Amino acid sequence: MMAEIYAALYVSPSPLTHEDMSEKLATSRSNISTNVRMLVDLGVVHKVIVRGERKDYYSAEDDITKVAKLLALAKKRKELDPAMEIIDKAIVAADESESATIHKLEELKRHMDFVNAIFHAFVGGEADPRTLANVIRVKERLP
Repeated sequence: MMAEIYAALYVSPSPLTHEDMSEKLATSRSNISTNVRMLVDLGVVHKVIVRGERKDYYSAEDDITKVAKLLALAKKRKELDPAMEIIDKAIVAADESESATIHKLEELKRHMDFVNAIFHAFVGGEADPRTLANVIRVKERLP
């Protein structure tokens, strides 16, 4: 539903209300309201003030590259970051006698570090180029 709402706002020549979106997408206003709130929180939809109107109007972020970056960051924060935290804790907690397990966890961590570096490079070059190059070299050396 979020993608449908974003698309409706993106192609609309003017900002839309919850009621407008509900009619266009044939769904309830409560469903629209919940999903619009999430899109606003992500930064891909903006509340717009329309003079003389009491209703809330919304428009889509029109910079598609910015939208892709915001969505990638949201996905990273929700899924990759917690997984990386768990892997780090598992490596610290692993018994030294479990060398095969530790090796697999460290390999998984290297792969996740690589994906993390790619995310950072994509969203604006936040990754240090030397760190990214080192991660790529490590990735190339893996079996």
